[in-house]
Amino acid sequence: MRAIRCSTPSLIESKEYAMNIFRHHLLSICALSLLCVAIPTVRPAHAEDEPAPNGKPKRSAKAAKAEVAERLSLDAAIAKALAQSPRLQAFRSAVSAAAGERRQAGARQNPEVSFSKENFAAGPAYKVLSPGQDVYGISQLVEIGGKISARKEVADKGLEIATLDHQAAALDLIRDVTVAYAEAVAAEQNVRLAAEQKSLSEEVFKSVSTRVNAAAAPLIQKTRSDVERHAAAVALETAKREHDIALKYLAMLLGEGAGGFTLDPEAFYTIDEPEIPATEDGLKAGPDLRRQASLQDQAKARLDLEKANAIPDPRIGAGLTRIPSANGQALLVGVSLPIPVLNGNRGNIQRARSDVSRAEQDSRQVELQLGSELTRASRQQENAYLQATTLKHEILPSAQKAFALAREGYELGRFPYLEVLDAQRSLFDVKKQHISASKDYHIARAAVERLTAAQLPKLQKAGESHVD
Repeated sequence: MRAIRCSTPSLIESKEYAMNIFRHHLLSICALSLLCVAIPTVRPAHAEDEPAPNGKPKRSAKAAKAEVAERLSLDAAIAKALAQSPRLQAFRSAVSAAAGERRQAGARQNPEVSFSKENFAAGPAYKVLSPGQDVYGISQLVEIGGKISARKEVADKGLEIATLDHQAAALDLIRDVTVAYAEAVAAEQNVRLAAEQKSLSEEVFKSVSTRVNAAAAPLIQKTRSDVERHAAAVALETAKREHDIALKYLAMLLGEGAGGFTLDPEAFYTIDEPEIPATEDGLKAGPDLRRQASLQDQAKARLDLEKANAIPDPRIGAGLTRIPSANGQALLVGVSLPIPVLNGNRGNIQRARSDVSRAEQDSRQVELQLGSELTRASRQQENAYLQATTLKHEILPSAQKAFALAREGYELGRFPYLEVLDAQRSLFDVKKQHISASKDYHIARAAVERLTAAQLPKLQKAGESHVD
């Protein structure tokens, strides 16, 4: 009976305590509601949605940064590089210098004016025997044998070679930008893949930890999973650093200090079946073989110039002789011609003839080398295309399915952890191979397009091609 009396007041006290707790929570909820209503009205001065003076909301810092980091396609990158890369400035200066040399090659020799005074400060007796004379003359060296036309031909070919060098440098820049762009996108995709691998390693680690904690798997599996998790984190940091290096190199080619842009990964995975170009026809369109032909023509023009230099040039002059003492004057006419006895320019002719032979052999060697490079680049492009398409459509789906089945089977206790680990490694190895094959495809295609001058229309559009 005493226990019953004690329990009744306890029940009443419990009800009162519950009512007090309810009132306390009710007041807290009301206060929190009022606070939530008041918070939006007291915004800091640096809030992202603060209205601007014109009444429109200001853009956030993230939005402004996103606008600054423009999306840069490959074509836009090539156009920007051609417009502002410092690499082409030296070749533009070389073209200008060759144009000045061409202008100077057609210039003739300047005439010479002479004046002489005879018997100057002579004695009276000598002046009686030979009165003083003032001689005024003008002479002109006349170049014969085709020297001027030969010099102009040499300078013409020099201007053509400088222009072709400029064109080749622009094509080299397009190739380098294409390669750097592909490497930067590949590095970006490797960062994405490493982040995905790290996230997946975290999930696998949680799954393994659950089984280990439930005594359904040995502790060694958790240790292995933890090692894989940390290795994935290290791989992610390495991929980020390589991505930064690739972006900085691309920015350098574009003539910019920093890479304030984002790339287009869709075009990276869009690959077309390559068309193997005819080696001879493809190379003829490029500036390399045309440059060799111009070098041969220039060597022949130099030989003609040296042969013309072996012919002596006459100097024709005319003048006026004035005798003050006799108050008379007379006309003078003269001509002089070197006698090619000691110097017949035979050594320069021999050197020029050897240069012609060397230019012909160099042209043949360059043609064979370019043909070999084009064949190799074409085969590399074809191999990369086959590898990338096979990985994308056949191997990658199978690897994804194998990993999903291995992970599901491990969680159900049907497969050991090593099966999951092998399937995970195989999946990401296939993805890395796909990225590498796509990058190799674009690099090989850039080499083929460089050798066949497939990007000449872009040069003409950018105003970088001066050769018809």
